[in-house]
Formats: sequence, C-alpha cells, structure tokens
Amino acid sequence: MVELAEIQAAYYMVAATGVLVAAVYYVMNIRYNKKAREMEICRSFASDYVSEQGMQRYGTIMSMEWKDYEDFMKKYGYSNPEMFKLWTSQFFAFEMWGILIKSKIINADLIYDLGAYGAIKAWEKFKPIIEGRRGISWGHDYMINAEYLAIECLKIKMKHDESFEDKLETYQQTGKL
Repeated sequence: MVELAEIQAAYYMVAATGVLVAAVYYVMNIRYNKKAREMEICRSFASDYVSEQGMQRYGTIMSMEWKDYEDFMKKYGYSNPEMFKLWTSQFFAFEMWGILIKSKIINADLIYDLGAYGAIKAWEKFKPIIEGRRGISWGHDYMINAEYLAIECLKIKMKHDESFEDKLETYQQTGKL
C-alpha cells in the first residue's frame, strides 16, 4: 500500500515541476517579446533612415557647406525652414536611436548593421554646430544621445575595420571615447 507521505512527495514534485516549466516559459516569452520589440524598432528605423527619402535627407545634410557657426545659422537655421527641418530631423532621429541603445532597448550592433554608422560622419561634420548650439541656447545636453550613438557606432566600426583607426584620435582628443 502507498503511504500518504509518498503521495504528498509525488504531488510536491509535480507541483515544483509545473512551477519550473512556467518559469522557463515566462523567461522564453520575455526574450521573444524583447526580440519582437527590437525587430519592430528596426523596421521603423529602416523604413525612415534607409528609405529613398531618408537617403536624400542624409545626402542633402552631408552636402551642406558653411564657414562657421554664424554662417551655418544664416544659411540653415530658423530663417530657412526647409533646410532646418532636414538637419534637425536627422539629428533627432540619431538622438532617439542613441536613447534606445543607452537604455538597452535595442542592440547597438543591430542598429549599426542597419546603417547607423552614417552617424559617425554626420557627427564629425556637425559637431561644431551642435556644440555651438549647446553653448549658445540649448545647454550642454543638447543632442548628447546623438553624440552617444556616433561614439558607439565608432567603437563598433573600430572592431570591424581596424583601418579606421585614424578616426580614433579625433574622438580621443575630445575625451569622448
């Protein structure tokens, strides 16, 4: 005859197994949801940044030319809403991607592979303008996450392409890397 203690022990083992299975399912579900969220963010990123319109915006801002901060603001500031919207929208997108990486909502390597490495060149070109805006009107945290994105992309670029090493000096001089 089976004793009550043996039945209870079997019951506890079955219950413990059920809890373990539920915990494993929960962890797997969390991982799946994180990946799904990353993929949705990447889809959104790709639909804007690598679209024809996004490439045109990036190409336009990268072909902008100016002598100094004052010349830039005269040509591309508030008085020229068309050009102002192009460069600011691009940098606000960089800002958002920097926040997502910093918050660990999305993986930096994933965004880099989708083309965020363009932020490196954009940051190099616009750094004096962004820093000028920080000093004049927007404070020291203006576009700080866009800068973070560029630095993270530079770190990834350095891992993938050692010949890119000359850019490291530029960032080391600023103390940002």
